[in-house]
Amino acid sequence: MSTEIEIHPEAAVAPGYLANHAARVFNRAVDDGLRPHGLTLALIGPLLLLSWKGAMLQRDMVRASAIKQPAMVALLDKLEGMGMIERQVMAADKRASAVSLTEAGRAGAAIGRTVLLEVNAMGVAGFSDAEAAQLVGLLVRLIANLENTAKN
Repeated sequence: MSTEIEIHPEAAVAPGYLANHAARVFNRAVDDGLRPHGLTLALIGPLLLLSWKGAMLQRDMVRASAIKQPAMVALLDKLEGMGMIERQVMAADKRASAVSLTEAGRAGAAIGRTVLLEVNAMGVAGFSDAEAAQLVGLLVRLIANLENTAKN
């Protein structure tokens, strides 16, 4: 871990701090890999969701992701402007829009997936398969513990 900035000794061994720091480093690396393609980590989230699930109602995209409604609208506006998605107003409910990928959006999702896989592989470089699986298991448990605490 880089120690350019001195880290308090208690933070340096705190799982929450380390998970947060790892996420920030990961996000920067993904954004660096996406930047040459005119994409960001925020933009590939909706692209990957649509690539996985197929066309969806905008409101269902919000429900299926960690992105709040106003932020999702802004991301979809940007993706639509980039020609990566299309929105179609539903005949049965004029307030609802179905969102689907264009060919450019499918290509963007593929780029995003590749960059995510590459950065994840960089993150576990030198780990054995068992160590990588153990890390994933421990992070899943950390998240579950924190989510359960937040619910109580």
